[in-house]
Amino acid sequence: MKILINGGGGVGWALAEILSHQGHDVTVIEPDIRRADVLRSEMDCHVVVGNGASPATLREAGADSGDIFLAVTDQDEVNLLSCLFAREAGCPRSIARIRNRACVDGSDKAIRALGIDQIINPDEEAAREMVRLLRTPGTTQVTPLADDAVIVAGMMVPGESPFDGKTLAELAEIHDQLRYRVVVIRRDKETLIPTGGDRILAGDEVFIIAEPETVKQVTRAFGPAAGAGQLGRVMILGASELGRNVAAMLQDTCRVKLIDPTGQYAQDASEELQRTLVIEGAGHEMDLLERESLGDMDAFVAATDEEEKNLIACLYAKRLGVPRTLARVERNFYRPFMMTVGVDAAVSARQVTVNAILKYVRAGDIRAVVRMRGVSAEAIELVPGEGAKVLDGPLRTVRFPRGALVGMIVRPEEVVIADGDTQIRAGDHVVVFALDKVVGQVEKLFASSSR
Repeated sequence: MKILINGGGGVGWALAEILSHQGHDVTVIEPDIRRADVLRSEMDCHVVVGNGASPATLREAGADSGDIFLAVTDQDEVNLLSCLFAREAGCPRSIARIRNRACVDGSDKAIRALGIDQIINPDEEAAREMVRLLRTPGTTQVTPLADDAVIVAGMMVPGESPFDGKTLAELAEIHDQLRYRVVVIRRDKETLIPTGGDRILAGDEVFIIAEPETVKQVTRAFGPAAGAGQLGRVMILGASELGRNVAAMLQDTCRVKLIDPTGQYAQDASEELQRTLVIEGAGHEMDLLERESLGDMDAFVAATDEEEKNLIACLYAKRLGVPRTLARVERNFYRPFMMTVGVDAAVSARQVTVNAILKYVRAGDIRAVVRMRGVSAEAIELVPGEGAKVLDGPLRTVRFPRGALVGMIVRPEEVVIADGDTQIRAGDHVVVFALDKVVGQVEKLFASSSR
């Protein structure tokens, strides 16, 4: 597939890296010459220096022969305009990253007129992820698939966990009443697609797939879950788009306090969030947090645009006894230190945006793509095409590539943990976990035979 990406920043860089590695023909349009040079030196992709909202630049990038155009700069107006010009140049599909809801609210007709097939709002996507994490204690990452029938959840293995030192086969015997599958293990910088003989070790981040209630049972079995009690009181630092989105999603079921030092942000949030208590103040000041009863909260969310402030605020919250802390953290550089400073889970708006976009740039009937943070593997929800190779017989006879496994199969009447005797049927929603290098091979197995 020929893919054009307007913007070589965080989201564009990540998309170019993933998609080029998986064999797509990727062209990145980037106005900054220095960043363009770095892209050329580190990526297996074409780079065009210029303004992606310029028809001349789009022609140079080959928009007339592109299959899809991804507008992911940090400027909403540029993304909207570049999609319009890409469509006029002949690119049949486009996706725009838009942060300001005012640009798109109530304007579906205008969006279609611009030739945009899909709008992705990073802050709304990240807020949904944060709320899922708050409602699933003990997890580091949570993503629902197959219309919420199953969940992919990550969790850290503490030293006192009964999982420590056990092989997956041993765990299957111990937890024979729990229907789940361990699908990915992150160990330091290594990603494993495990088999029954692989052993879980303290310090691993383990990803499972299971039905929602089973995920809660497994997190309890792993060890003490941070914030395992009822979610009643939540404090949010930062009236950013992300902070306001999280408050809006929680305020009907929780008592929410939102703190921001900027008068205008606090005023806007107060007018927008009728059931949230908005406080103007410097949330990184310890005395203010104590005065506002941070220690009595069930959860604390640091949602400012400053990663360092988020980490420090979570450290304060943990020292005051808050059982569950979440932070917005974009850079993987901080990952090794997050647990040390008191962050139970982190959300990257960049990563959730990449996940939201990836499912639209794949061959076949792909319903969702999940890239787990810090892991060089994907969870892919696929529906087999007509005459697909995976329909030919039991899974043991299907030549799945090494580094891929079928996690679960969701049918209208049941959820199946697949084994060698399982046969995939037409209409099944199949969740496959695959290392980056074999994703293309997996997609071919599910593609229609007419392709």
